[in-house]
This record gives sequence, structure tokens and C-alpha cells, in this order.
Amino acid sequence: MKSPLIRHEKNPIISPEDMPFETYSVFNAGATYFNGRFLMLLRVEKYDRKTYFHTALSEDGVNFEVNPDPINYPLAELEKEWGGHRFDMRITRLDGTYYVCHASWMKFGCCSAMAKTDDFINFEPVGSISMPSNRNSVLFPEKINGLYVRIDRPQSINGSGSMWINYSPDLIYWGNAKPLKIPVLGWGGRKNGAGAIPIKTNKGWLEIYHATCHTASTENYYLGAMLLDLKDPSIVLKAPEKFILAAEKNYECIGQVPNVVFTAGAVETTDGKLNIYYGGADTRMCLAQTAIEDLVEFCLRNG
Repeated sequence: MKSPLIRHEKNPIISPEDMPFETYSVFNAGATYFNGRFLMLLRVEKYDRKTYFHTALSEDGVNFEVNPDPINYPLAELEKEWGGHRFDMRITRLDGTYYVCHASWMKFGCCSAMAKTDDFINFEPVGSISMPSNRNSVLFPEKINGLYVRIDRPQSINGSGSMWINYSPDLIYWGNAKPLKIPVLGWGGRKNGAGAIPIKTNKGWLEIYHATCHTASTENYYLGAMLLDLKDPSIVLKAPEKFILAAEKNYECIGQVPNVVFTAGAVETTDGKLNIYYGGADTRMCLAQTAIEDLVEFCLRNG
């Protein structure tokens, strides 16, 4: 069974030249549905390589209007003090509040951070940051067995690493960490990390993730999908050996970092599609579409 993902014909949907100000790249956006519109929190890098988060809104999930002003993010001063920057937002709606998780790169290494918002204008930190080195934190959209749950990726000194799952009673203290046992695949042998927020289905939690491998010239990125147990998401039910997306188009292969497809957000549409927003070559925003049931079926058949 081939991958059910279809690239949108308008790809890339946001490029640097589409932005309302001069910038070098726009990519790896968190995504959600907010007040009847699609919302992305864009990672924007200007020519000085400093990173900013900008909101982008859309009625149809394809054509976005970007806010020219970056969000006023509460952890910025902490990162400035410790010599770092933030990137790769994920957005989880949980009990009516939106939680954002992202990486903060500092002099100590990469750490995970979290904040919450009700309007995407005002943000309140949730705790401080994780210990280094950790990144790709993704918060589940509901408690499981009375606990908050997240997937993250502890990182080794050479940058490699794999997904772990942890639990918390209060979003501050995390523990009972376990590695997710997914197959060691040729296209994911170096590192893998959570991408979109897990989606609850009757067959399990559907997680879309990224994984990489070294080729003769570059470290190539791929997107994969897997199903986790609904009651114990540390249990991997199905993890296909086939990837669902590889860097093949020019907008995925040519840019700041070649041969990258990287998702940090997926949103279900009212007509049953799943919009998977992903960065192409760390330079521009792209869109692939499928249906949740088709992606679940892909996992069941190929896992």
C-alpha cells in the first residue's frame, strides 16, 4: 500500500518572498484550529539568523495571512540571558487552553520549553525549561490515566536520538520515562522525533513523526506514521517500515538545509481531510493532505 499523502498543488504555500517583511526562511510551524480558522505559529529566521514566531491565519487552510509582528513570547528574556534562541513550535488544545511546546537552544544545549495561551497574543510560561539535551516535545491533547503525557527526544552528544514518552501530574514534574520501541529502519537509523500532536482514533493514537538517515551526501529527513495504544501510549501498536513522505521536490531538496521534510502540526478539516503542514528544506512551508482513516489504514496494513 502506497502512502496516502498527497502534496498540495500550491506548494510551497508560504515562501520567504510571500512574507510581509524581508526574511530568509519560514518553516516548521505548529498548527491548530482556532476560532473557526486555521492557525500556524511560523518559525521565521531573518538574515541575522535570529528566530521569531509569527502567527498566520487562514479560512481554507491553504491561503494564509501572516501577522507582520512577532508574538511577544515570555521566555525570550530567559533565552537571551543564556545565549540562545527558540524554534519548532507544537500546539496542543487541552481542556480549552492552548499549550505550545518548543525547543530552546542555549549555551547548555537544547532544552524543551512550554507556555500556554487563550488568544495567541498573551503567553504564560508553564514551568521553566527541561534539562539539556532535549527537543521535539509534543503534548497529548488529553490526560491518560489521570496524567499529562508528552513525547520528546533526548539527544546524544552527536545529535542523534529517539522518541521517549513521559508523564506528569502537573505539567511541571515529568517522569516514568520510557523509550518508544519503533523499528530501526534504514530511513530512520540516525534520529527520530515526534512531529504533529497525537490524534485520537478508535485504532490508537496516530502520531506523525520525522526520522533521518545519512546518505552519501546529506542527512535526509522523512515522515513516518505509527499507532500507539490508547490506554498506554508507551506501547507501539503499529509502526510501518514504509515512510509516508520523503524529500523529492525542489522545494524540499533545495534550501537552507537540503533534503528535509519536517512537520510540527497537522489539522483535521471539516470535510474529513488531514492537513499536514511541513517545512521544506528549512526554508519554506508546505502542505500534504490525506484522510485520518486512510493514514490509520496505512499503519494497520504496513505495521
